[in-house]
Amino acid sequence: MTLRHVVEVRHPSFQVQDFVKLLDKYRVAVVLAEHEDYPMIADVTADFVYARLQKGSDEVKTCYPPDGLDRWAERLKTFAAGDEPDGLEKSAPQRKPEKAPRDVFAFFISSGKVNAPNGARELQKRVEG
Repeated sequence: MTLRHVVEVRHPSFQVQDFVKLLDKYRVAVVLAEHEDYPMIADVTADFVYARLQKGSDEVKTCYPPDGLDRWAERLKTFAAGDEPDGLEKSAPQRKPEKAPRDVFAFFISSGKVNAPNGARELQKRVEG
């Protein structure tokens, strides 16, 4: 098994082309964070994508509403196929990563974590179905 690395950054100063180039050079992924405060960097720099979906709600049984789950399912399938979905903020938008199938990991993390497992199950159904 190959050891792979991912970094999670929490400051907008990392949303620059030089950071993406550095990650790409060493084939290190950056966490694709959907969060209220942390920056989203959707640049693919490794042979996998690691998404942390953190805008879920404990008030929603599936953590995310159905349209949010549908949107993320399509994005994750696009990443897995080796493409890049539209509508996500990249730090080096002119850069085109190698088009090859890749592993995709997605995790739900919300404030109370009450419905995160439900969200994961619902997202998995959408990705597989």
